[in-house]
Amino acid sequence: MTNDSLLERCRETLAAATTSGAEHAEVVGATVHRMTATVSKHDLQITQSQRETNLGVRVFDGNRLGFACTNRPENAAAICADAVAIAAASPADEHNVLAAAGDLPPVADLFDPAAEAFSTKDVVRQAIRMIEVATAFDPRVILGDAEFVAEVTERAIATSAGVAASERGSLFTYFALATARDGEKVSNFDFQFGAARSVAQVDVEPITRRVSENALGSLGAEPGVTFNGTVLLSPNAALSVLVSLIGFHASGMNVFRGMSRWGDQVGKPVACEQLTVVDDGTLPGGVGSSSFDREGVAHQRVALIDKGRLTSLLHNTYSAHALGATSTGHASGSPRSLPDVAFTNLEILPGDRSRDELISEIDRGLLVTRFSGNTNPVTGDFSGVAKGAFLIENGKLARPVAGTLIAGNAFEALQRLSGLSKEREQVYNFNLPFVRLESVSVTAA
Repeated sequence: MTNDSLLERCRETLAAATTSGAEHAEVVGATVHRMTATVSKHDLQITQSQRETNLGVRVFDGNRLGFACTNRPENAAAICADAVAIAAASPADEHNVLAAAGDLPPVADLFDPAAEAFSTKDVVRQAIRMIEVATAFDPRVILGDAEFVAEVTERAIATSAGVAASERGSLFTYFALATARDGEKVSNFDFQFGAARSVAQVDVEPITRRVSENALGSLGAEPGVTFNGTVLLSPNAALSVLVSLIGFHASGMNVFRGMSRWGDQVGKPVACEQLTVVDDGTLPGGVGSSSFDREGVAHQRVALIDKGRLTSLLHNTYSAHALGATSTGHASGSPRSLPDVAFTNLEILPGDRSRDELISEIDRGLLVTRFSGNTNPVTGDFSGVAKGAFLIENGKLARPVAGTLIAGNAFEALQRLSGLSKEREQVYNFNLPFVRLESVSVTAA
């Protein structure tokens, strides 16, 4: 199915929805060809290839909403009838509205035609290459888990409000989770991620070398020490501890539901002045980039937090209508789901010092490269195991430690943030620096 035919399928289904009795309707389609090669315990384990087309139909009967979806496009007429029946039986909600049609400027570097020739053999070759790089780096390194995924996608949307758009994309993502073993000594795990939009940009070696080096660096980890003080989070750990909280409370849907603390905080400080957070779905070649969101609204660059002050919330059409705002183009989800609100490409802007400079200013602290635990999105309390952790003493990494717990409150941590690194790393659709926090509880198990 070509991109034009997918859009045409959406238009035909839109007509079927109207014939079935829908007052207004939206049809979203997506075709995905995904190939995956998985590594476990240093061996290639599973290779999969999947092709699927999904259609999702939202119909509106007044302000009553019905939704149905299928992965069999030939059943489009049937799901339209189902959606209309569901709408007729649903309660009215004044905020159930369609997104208005608008300009949808294209985003650059989302699709590489060469990706269509990328084969299952190529996917396997990349996974094997990760094993080879880790083995050549040091035979003590073991890839506990690794994966290489190649995707070619097509998206389309057609609505009775006049939205009609389609787009192709290619995306290669890969990660490695490694440990090292030397006799009876076993290191902590380390995790690294990489992504590319074009075949020419695919390069699994840098992340494999980095994960190998970090795993070796934590060999011989010993029990840590207990204190209350400074913790330096890697980008991966910062994602787990802080970023999920920001997304929860900056969501217009959660504000409308009364679940966010930040509903009345726009324009007010929610973090220290060092912190600036931006989400940009128009980033050329970005992992989370596209021309339009789940509802056919153009993505845009949104400053969420500017020098510590909350400057915007993220909205889809529902939350924007409910709160008297304008959609920011952050409707998320697939044809299989109703629209929600989520980040596209989120970045925390870098600081003015390197990671090592941040470490040099710490008398006693802990570097956390991975966090295994939970952050309560409502209270902000976090607690869990500091994985791949290193004790910091007198401005230097002293030794790797194991079995160490960290705990604190993410809201307080945002206020007490004391440093951001110049260096940033890509973790999925997040570009994050090392983040230094104060007054964190550190407990040696």
